[in-house]
Amino acid sequence: MNIILLIIAAFAVSQACTAASSSPDEIAGNWTGESICTVKPSSCHDEHVIYHISQPDSDGKLQISADKVVNGKAEDMGTLDCIFDKKASTVTCSMNNGLWEFSVSGKKMEGTLKLKDGTLFRRINVTKDS
Repeated sequence: MNIILLIIAAFAVSQACTAASSSPDEIAGNWTGESICTVKPSSCHDEHVIYHISQPDSDGKLQISADKVVNGKAEDMGTLDCIFDKKASTVTCSMNNGLWEFSVSGKKMEGTLKLKDGTLFRRINVTKDS
C-alpha cells in the first residue's frame, strides 16, 4: 500500500514539474506589468512596463525590448540580449552593471535586477498579454 502511495506521489510531482516549465512558444510575445525600485531614494523610478520578447533560438537566445509607459505612451528603454532556460523556466540577461533574472510560470513572469555589487535594484512582475 505504501509503495503505491509513493508511486502516485512521485508521478504527481513529476507532472507538476513538467507543467511548471515554459515552452519557447509561451515565452515569446508581449508582457505587461510593473517594475518597482527597491533602492530609495535613488535615480530609479517605479514604472509600468511592456516587454516585447522574441522567440528564442535553438540555443535559448532571445531579446527583450523594453518600454516604459509615460503619460499613456510607450517609451523605448532599449533591448536586452538574454538566455531562456526551458528546463528551469528562467530568463537571464547580463548587462554591464548588473543581471536581470526572471522566473516564468505560465502567463506570469517575476524578476529582479541586481547590480554587480549584489544590490537588489528592481523587482518586476509582468503578465503575458492574450
